[in-house]
Amino acid sequence: MKKYLTIFLTLIASIILVFVFDNRTVEAATPNGVNYSISPELPSNQISKNIGYYDLKVTPGQSETIKFKINNTDTKEHSYKVSVNRAATDINGVIDYNDHGIAPDSDLQYNIEKLVTYPKEVTVAANSSKEVSIKLDAPKGDFSGELLGGIFVQENNQINNDKKLPKGVTLRNQYNYVLGLQLQQNTDAVKPDLKFVKVFETDNNGQISVDGEMDNDVPTLENKVSVDAKVTAQNSSKIILKSDKKAMSMAPNSDFYYPVNVNTVTGPSKNKRLKPGKYTMYLSVKANNGKNHWNLKRNFVVTKKQMAKINHKNPDRAMDLWIILGAILALVVIAGFVIKHYRKNSR
Repeated sequence: MKKYLTIFLTLIASIILVFVFDNRTVEAATPNGVNYSISPELPSNQISKNIGYYDLKVTPGQSETIKFKINNTDTKEHSYKVSVNRAATDINGVIDYNDHGIAPDSDLQYNIEKLVTYPKEVTVAANSSKEVSIKLDAPKGDFSGELLGGIFVQENNQINNDKKLPKGVTLRNQYNYVLGLQLQQNTDAVKPDLKFVKVFETDNNGQISVDGEMDNDVPTLENKVSVDAKVTAQNSSKIILKSDKKAMSMAPNSDFYYPVNVNTVTGPSKNKRLKPGKYTMYLSVKANNGKNHWNLKRNFVVTKKQMAKINHKNPDRAMDLWIILGAILALVVIAGFVIKHYRKNSR
């Protein structure tokens, strides 16, 4: 009898453990030392002299060459990728210079990526520095506000792709430097303008969110941005989802996808979902120390097809408890038959 009871309890424990523990693990690879740096050589048309990036006043059609140094402090030669990237806004409200060739905003007058010529790769000998030149051709026409980008520098072959990572490690670290590059013809203020483009539900590695796409469609950097977001069912005042965040920024002529989380990646709210239906997102946005304020509103729809797609990638595990209880009940029934059979045969 004791033997059967032990087997029974072991089976129950095994089923519970299968559902309680998620086999997916995320670990970060151990960082390697950074063995290079970059330093700007600020030109005479630098507006702000006490900053470490390029803030240049240009005239229509002006051509100039700006320079910076890559300093290799390693004991061996390295090559470096160089690119000039237009400023974007990431989902955290942080100015991002890491990507090149992103589709431009429809209101963008001049693309800073098209105004520069430079070497795409630079090799620097061990324990030495090399000067890199970027030819800048300012727009021939007038413009207001700022053209904002960044000079992106990254050492090549930081990662040995042939080297097998430890089991469970999926993240490899790479390091880069960015020198800001801002062009202005004047310092006249540009009237801010923010548009609420669309709302949609999306998911990223288990995080389901409703994203509100805002468009900063003027060539000016919006600072100290705060967003207070709410989601309700259409024609209802009951708040279903909400989010607020402060101290953000929006790059000139860029889109900002502000996320309002539906679920949590782990924990009791992991299986939370929006039901298919019609909803409204409200955004209260302030910028520049509250000087500018927008109250924005957009309706959106969550369809059964969209939910099926999201649930396929992120299965709703809300039924797991019932599955566990059902399995335990089945085992109890089986165990009852086994015990009954054992007692009958032992008489």
